[in-house]
Amino acid sequence: MVQAFGRYVGILGDPACRPGWQANFPRMAELLWEKYRPSHVFVPGDVTAKGRVDEHEKILQYCRRHPWEWVVAMGDHDRPADIFGQYWGPPHKSTDLGRWRFIGVDTSDRVFSEGEALWLREQIKDDSIIYTHLPPEMTGWKFHSLYPECTHRFFAVLDDFHDKIRACFFGHIHSYDRKEYRGIPLVVTGAGGAEARGLGANGYEGNRPFQAMAFDTMTGEIQLLEDAQ
Repeated sequence: MVQAFGRYVGILGDPACRPGWQANFPRMAELLWEKYRPSHVFVPGDVTAKGRVDEHEKILQYCRRHPWEWVVAMGDHDRPADIFGQYWGPPHKSTDLGRWRFIGVDTSDRVFSEGEALWLREQIKDDSIIYTHLPPEMTGWKFHSLYPECTHRFFAVLDDFHDKIRACFFGHIHSYDRKEYRGIPLVVTGAGGAEARGLGANGYEGNRPFQAMAFDTMTGEIQLLEDAQ
């Protein structure tokens, strides 16, 4: 079923997997709301630190402050899946908003399995957007990425569907970075509230602003929103 939606949706990763997130994520979320009024926010994992009931309840207090829907793919900090499912539904999911299909893939166990690859292949249609926790192994991301065989499996899906996939978003790395594969933008957007680190050649170097992404459902453009404070 195609849901009602607005012009913009947000993508914001790793909002709450580190102590002190309450000082960062609420402000980042408010900036996203103030500028774009997104109808949906897609989260590539880590809405909690240890997957506890009280942690899910706490972040929901902020997610319910505006009339938007938060759609979450499970991150490694969000396990166990049974508690996660009580609040956010299955660890992976598909959401249709007009011509766009947003596909949340479960890489919470830090792998992209054959089963997940098969499921993903079955979900992809024209104008698909993928969001998942672990990024593929690429220069600058190798220190916090999928295993090599899982990266190959993920890129095999992109190879076969590069004419249908419009973008991929990842968390896990608490920073912002953008690369490209087969013409597909690959965006790390894990500086949504837990912490915001700068990236070096293959690891963290210094800090950077907290950030989120805004996706324009009319044009397909991807915009970066940073917290300048």
